[in-house]
Amino acid sequence: MGNIRFLVLLGALALAQIVAATTSGAAITFKQCIQLEVPVPVVATNQNYSMPRVDSNIDAIDWTVNVTTRSTTPHIFNSVNINNTFTISAQLCVPSQKGPKADVLQIATHGLGFDKIYWDVEINPEEYSYVDAAVKKGYSILTYDRLGTGKSQRPDAYTVVQIPTEVEILAGLTKLARSGKLINSSKASGTSSRTISDFRPSKVVQVGHSFGSYLIALLLSRHVEISDGAILTGFLVTKLPTINVLHYDHEFAREHDPVRFGQYPSGYFVLNTKSCLQKLFLRKGAFEPEMLDYTEKIKQPEAVGEYASEGSNPPSPAVGFKGPIQFFNGEFDNYICIGDCRGALDEDTVKLLFPNTTVYTYLQPNTGHALTMATNASAGYQVMLNFLDEKGL
Repeated sequence: MGNIRFLVLLGALALAQIVAATTSGAAITFKQCIQLEVPVPVVATNQNYSMPRVDSNIDAIDWTVNVTTRSTTPHIFNSVNINNTFTISAQLCVPSQKGPKADVLQIATHGLGFDKIYWDVEINPEEYSYVDAAVKKGYSILTYDRLGTGKSQRPDAYTVVQIPTEVEILAGLTKLARSGKLINSSKASGTSSRTISDFRPSKVVQVGHSFGSYLIALLLSRHVEISDGAILTGFLVTKLPTINVLHYDHEFAREHDPVRFGQYPSGYFVLNTKSCLQKLFLRKGAFEPEMLDYTEKIKQPEAVGEYASEGSNPPSPAVGFKGPIQFFNGEFDNYICIGDCRGALDEDTVKLLFPNTTVYTYLQPNTGHALTMATNASAGYQVMLNFLDEKGL
């Protein structure tokens, strides 16, 4: 009896230590993450567009009005050849216990106005972090700051940070991962930097939000062979009128917040108010008030070249791509569907863009443009992850 009592007490003590470690903010044991500074070589052809410079808050509004005026005719002065290596900040997370899904890598590309934290929300991560949801399901996931955001390099906002450059960065990251050279070619840091090595996925799934989904659609047509499937959130092919940049006010990033954005040069602007963020990303009654404050806290600047290059880089048919694709959208997405995505899908155009695969669509109830900020985010994640599982990914 004495030995049994001793073992019970010992087990209780071990459990208490585990609970204490968890409640004291110790690292979550279901995942290991590594921070990476990835040098990504890029060869792309951009354009030199005619547009006003943005060097003040007044300039930011003037730029918006100028490029959306109906009498304005976009003009391209000349092509700009990009042949450079850019430093991209990324995070790779893998399950602590390797299972059958650990070799399936999700590469998540955020949209405009955010960086990679969009996928890894710090408020109640068990409900809002897509990174945590994916890893708990057994997947590995790579998130990264697009060029000009977060901790990634911030080059010229007019001629360098454009769609062709960003598509090639995504292609470069994907190729590095598939080759098993992602970690060895990068500067690694973090508590798991010594335990994660030689990572080489067997399959790669592209996951995007909004502008990130747009980049993925272009990737699937230009680099057919490097992806096995895709989930495009905050992105839907419709015949609805386009809501442009005039609907959401911006300010010059450095003037808007010199502390947070003082290192951003000319041509980078940022959404100016919490009201603007709410209108663009959230749905009334479907977000916690603290999430709006958090969205303001993590918002990121945008480069004017990203907007200017959209007209020259429309989605083109991904003829050779045969992997499964899911369009995942909020039911009441203000940006994509002018507030109501029910019945908005243009099926004929979807078939033209993805002629050799089946595209699946899903509307997440009572959700706006930013899925990861919605109160039912975790339910949406299960839909996305179940889709991949059902398709053998």
